[in-house]
Amino acid sequence: MSHAFLIAGSSGMLGTALQGVLAKRGESVSAPLEREFDITDPVVVRRQVSEFARGLSGDERGVLINAAAYTNVEGAEENDDVAHLVNAHGPALLARNALEHDLVFVHVSTDFVFDGRKVGAYTEADETNPLSVYGLSKLAGEVAVAQEYPEAIIARTAWVYGPAGANFPLKIVAAARTRPMLTVVTDEVGSPTYTPDMAEGLLGLVEAGAAGLFHLAGSGSCSRFELAVEVLSLAGLSSVRLEPVTSDAFPTVAARPQNSVLDCSKAAAMGVTMPPWSDALVRFAQSGALAG
Repeated sequence: MSHAFLIAGSSGMLGTALQGVLAKRGESVSAPLEREFDITDPVVVRRQVSEFARGLSGDERGVLINAAAYTNVEGAEENDDVAHLVNAHGPALLARNALEHDLVFVHVSTDFVFDGRKVGAYTEADETNPLSVYGLSKLAGEVAVAQEYPEAIIARTAWVYGPAGANFPLKIVAAARTRPMLTVVTDEVGSPTYTPDMAEGLLGLVEAGAAGLFHLAGSGSCSRFELAVEVLSLAGLSSVRLEPVTSDAFPTVAARPQNSVLDCSKAAAMGVTMPPWSDALVRFAQSGALAG
């Protein structure tokens, strides 16, 4: 059976990457703009999902992927209601409607559901303990989706970057083009995840008939400082000096997990593996994303 895809959050980093990957595969894709697909509006969600489901041919299984989220970590601290509306209430609506129309449902979550105090990579079985409103709202979304649609795919990822949207590699390059020296933290460690790879991984889970909670992030890990070194090297900006500091040099309103490394062996056991983060970063640079 073939698949047809409906994407919520189509203009974000992951939504954009999903459209690109699906287009290359020649898959059927519906990607309404956010103003046409407000995941927090029950009437809009019902209309979009039902119209998509009605358009499926007899040999197609519909897949709804939720790439929409309120991702302003700092802003969430002052906008708790909005963060929970988008990150918990919206996914619950999507899951409920996907189940009603027998669609596969894929929901994307985050490493921020953990407190980052573990030594070693986090598995799906590890206890959650969000440190921020953003993390709490994303965890609430996971719980709501699992309650509404137990067979849904919930995929946590970390340190996402890509050509579209604001992300760490692009911010580092932009800063390096205007300053001779940058300070970057050494005590935050994670698994950088390239959006096209994340898109491929999500589609791999769908094709494998997966259900439940999975971790899906770039293979391996590095510190923010190590990532910045590689980014500037690939961007031809190695002359910019990097000063290592600890995260307490950058006080923030929202607390962040210092360890965001995700163990993706559960997905790998289903045949879904993510490329090494360093390989992905090279491909990111080769795409021209880091060019001046």
